[in-house]
Amino acid sequence: MMTNEALFRLPKATAGCLHPLAASEIAAAFIAAHKDGCSRADAVSALSELFAAEPVLDEAVSLGLVQERSGLLHAAGRPVSWADARRDFAFRALGIAAPTSKETQRDLAGAALRLLYGLDNLPPLPSRAQARCELLRRIVASFGEVLVAGVGQPGKAFSFDPISRSIYLAFAGLSAGTVLQADAALLSSAFGGPATTLADLSATILGAAFQANVTKSAQSGEVFNLDGFAESVRKLAWRLETKPYAGRVAIAQVYDAGLAQGLDLGTLDDFKSHVAEAAREGLLDLERYDIAGPFDAGLKERSRLRFGRDERHFIVNQWI
Repeated sequence: MMTNEALFRLPKATAGCLHPLAASEIAAAFIAAHKDGCSRADAVSALSELFAAEPVLDEAVSLGLVQERSGLLHAAGRPVSWADARRDFAFRALGIAAPTSKETQRDLAGAALRLLYGLDNLPPLPSRAQARCELLRRIVASFGEVLVAGVGQPGKAFSFDPISRSIYLAFAGLSAGTVLQADAALLSSAFGGPATTLADLSATILGAAFQANVTKSAQSGEVFNLDGFAESVRKLAWRLETKPYAGRVAIAQVYDAGLAQGLDLGTLDDFKSHVAEAAREGLLDLERYDIAGPFDAGLKERSRLRFGRDERHFIVNQWI
């Protein structure tokens, strides 16, 4: 039976970390993929899966990105198919720059899993297999660090055995299937759309990025309740422990526990920013990792918080 502590420590996906994109630029890219131009109706039909297309097209025209001539829309740009352009924009939503002319192969699913689950020890463009294997290591680590010793090398891809596959499928909410189907299930659940094919995943990531932009815009006018936030963090931290360190708990562990309880904490970066602000106001006490003892490398990196010229990794809970 899985303990509450293990549940708290299981990796959590954070789709809110997607980067903003300019809808008018994407509309121009779709039109540029049609060298002879395209009708407004065709553009609206294709782009409506991402955003309200009509006003975006009007904006693109007003910005000079698109011209409307003889009933057709035209846009300048390098000759890239819409499928390739949409994939490149999906990478940009993940915070990865547009590819150079020498780059021909990129694994969108691998990059997405890295960002979603904070697999920061992987290269910026890992393969799907690398991301999957690192995620499995972190799933197993949630049950106890001693178990990770038998699960491949950190950051390296390896073949799944039947037990590894069963664990990964269960984490993805599947009772049977392949690891590819598990990848797709995790991505689909996090981004809120189909993720089986590259085309589906590209469109789903873009749709999630625009939805995140809308949500952030709606929340931007709200006054953040720092006292209430700090109180919630103290309550979470009081129930947690990062062994073997008594009296303190890793910042990312508190964040994961909050997400597991359904709290709206934003992205991990948002959370750490608010934690730093609360600490500066004297509402939370923080400590850095500067003592001997084991500390999971992934958890340590995710917990790293810049604090002035120093950094912090733990929230103190011994006198909360």
